[in-house]
Amino acid sequence: MATTQLADIFVADYYGTIAPVNSPEKTAVFESGIIVKSPELDAIAQNGQGTSEISYWQDLDADEEPNISNDNPDDLGEVGKAEQGSMRARTLYLNKGYGVADLTSELANTEPMQHIRNRFGTYWTRRWQRYLLGAARGVIASNIANDAGDMVVDAGATISAGAFQDAAFTSGDAADVFSAIGVHSVVMNQMVKQDLIEYLRDSDGRIILATYLGKPVFMDDSLVYGAGRYLSVFFGQGAFGYGEGTPAVPVELERKPSGGNGGGAEVLWERKTFILQPAGFSWKGSNNQNLSPTATQYAAAANWERVFDRKQVPFAAVISGTTTP
Repeated sequence: MATTQLADIFVADYYGTIAPVNSPEKTAVFESGIIVKSPELDAIAQNGQGTSEISYWQDLDADEEPNISNDNPDDLGEVGKAEQGSMRARTLYLNKGYGVADLTSELANTEPMQHIRNRFGTYWTRRWQRYLLGAARGVIASNIANDAGDMVVDAGATISAGAFQDAAFTSGDAADVFSAIGVHSVVMNQMVKQDLIEYLRDSDGRIILATYLGKPVFMDDSLVYGAGRYLSVFFGQGAFGYGEGTPAVPVELERKPSGGNGGGAEVLWERKTFILQPAGFSWKGSNNQNLSPTATQYAAAANWERVFDRKQVPFAAVISGTTTP
């Protein structure tokens, strides 16, 4: 029985305009406001350099006393200065291909390639979130290693409302900047048992969002900190800057006549170029364009350095649980 292959209808330009199923814009992480799409990061992701320096103006130092005005024309007032700093952003060059043999399509009497196409968006969403949470784990680990853990509270064996409050106030009077919390499912279970979680429901009573003190809470079991310990992370508005570049060939269908031992096969390739930059931190890892870091490398303390003052960094964390002997 004949089957229509994606090769029969594939038009790369058109394919690239179709919104994938479960695109990142539909996730609770995006909707929480912790991701800011940046034209500047788009431009950097497009420049093909692998890593780039981002310059920024330091805030004016409010600890500097103002001059006291007087009537002496020769008494010159002290002049402060505006200073620039810089941080390094890492561009990620990623690709993934999924293939199907023609015989598989014929025997299945379905369109597996269409299924692959429909689920590619979900695949990238999940990979993207691994990088996001990897970066969050990395900046917290860097903070513990290099900044005396001034963004982190140790809650002991079990999470508590007090520990969450203490973590938020590690940023002092900027404690109200946090807009979302990421937790491990074990921590979420503890929060539910302690009645810390409130739920937003739709008109039919279905739960659409879990919140803590009005802030969206999302679960991910990658939020661990060693064996038996869990990492709960507070994210502020704009905690991550996001930029996208355009690969030379973003999507491509490869036809392999010799695949399937001559029965024919095709592979659908998608390529992504993007930057996911945690606010206030500079990338310290490799800048080799041919070796984009993995999500695991994004979580390494040695690959990040804080360059902003504590109050300007929209992250805080609680570590809980007990170390497994």
